[in-house]
Amino acid sequence: MTKEIPTVDWHDLEKDREKFMEGLRYALAECGFLILANAPGLKDEFQQQAFKEARNFFDAPLDFKRASALQNDPYVRGYSETTPSDSGYGQVIESFQYGFDEEPLCAHDDESYPLHARFFRGPNTWPEAEKVPGFRPFLESLNKAYHNITLELGELIVESLGEDPSEFREYFNLDEPYLFASLNHNFSLDSISADKQETIRQEYEKFMSPVTGAHIDGPPFLALLINDRPGLQVVAGEGQWMNAPVTCRTAEGDYEVPVIPGSVIVNTGGALMHLSEGRYSATVHRVNTTMIPKGESRVSMPYFLLPTMNGDLVPFGKSKASDNEEIGYNEGRDRGANSAANLMRTYPKLRRRWWAKEFDALKAAHQKEERKETEAALKLATERGERFKHKQNSE
Repeated sequence: MTKEIPTVDWHDLEKDREKFMEGLRYALAECGFLILANAPGLKDEFQQQAFKEARNFFDAPLDFKRASALQNDPYVRGYSETTPSDSGYGQVIESFQYGFDEEPLCAHDDESYPLHARFFRGPNTWPEAEKVPGFRPFLESLNKAYHNITLELGELIVESLGEDPSEFREYFNLDEPYLFASLNHNFSLDSISADKQETIRQEYEKFMSPVTGAHIDGPPFLALLINDRPGLQVVAGEGQWMNAPVTCRTAEGDYEVPVIPGSVIVNTGGALMHLSEGRYSATVHRVNTTMIPKGESRVSMPYFLLPTMNGDLVPFGKSKASDNEEIGYNEGRDRGANSAANLMRTYPKLRRRWWAKEFDALKAAHQKEERKETEAALKLATERGERFKHKQNSE
């Protein structure tokens, strides 16, 4: 087992398919994160332009950004700001959330429709095009590239489990895409008041702390991410925090981590953990504010593909859902409501304006499910770490 996050080369699909599948299986079983090199549609030239357009938006005046604020509409789309006092984490972040542009299925408060249909399906909240003319075209191109990779990679993941790849399409299809995507702009530690900085440094030295925002991505099958500065860390094969690479160099200087141009970081989510019955675990990760160079900032572009929201997650190759405490999932849960509650908690201004009643009804069950999933993921990470130690001792 390597002490680095495994890299899998997309080109090997054509050159050496067996090598690709073996690398994919190893990375997901023994790490939970992987670097997909030569990711289709995400070459270095495209990523350079993507980060340029994202920073053009984030560098715009605050009033301009707030005109497309997330809380203007109920569909978790648009600009948001988060400080430590908002989230309880040691981070200052501004973001822009987006998805596929869609007409709403119904009014947001029409309770004859399930919550997920009212929450996830709707139009994007775009900023004024004249001031950032390249912003919307780049995001639409990025969304398309991400979606194509995810659908193809998803079938390969199911195949790597020894199951029928067509089962992937029972949960993910082009006609009803559920996703959550974001541009994140993380600021360095010096953006936080000086009297709190040392405390935050100390919290990041701990394995787990509520201040650092360490978490798993519970609702998605998997997540894709490109980034232009250090900061992302993952509890990988050894059961310890490891630094993820950067996929695009947009500044001079020492990045402290490897740069792998034209790559994308792949993170397994809770839905994959459940559908694989724990063979592939959701992976605990965080953004370490102390790794972002002083006076600089970090842009990342995460993309989360969510399974269709109705019914149970029946594991691949099975005929019914599992009542399996070991992977934090019991049949009968309302997955659509849980996914919505996850984002309602993250964006309090949106929640208070549009979804306060729904969140109050869901938050206790959501917190319980999130805790169970995180504990299951940490347990699997510990088991990976023990396997690594055993292998080291036997060599």
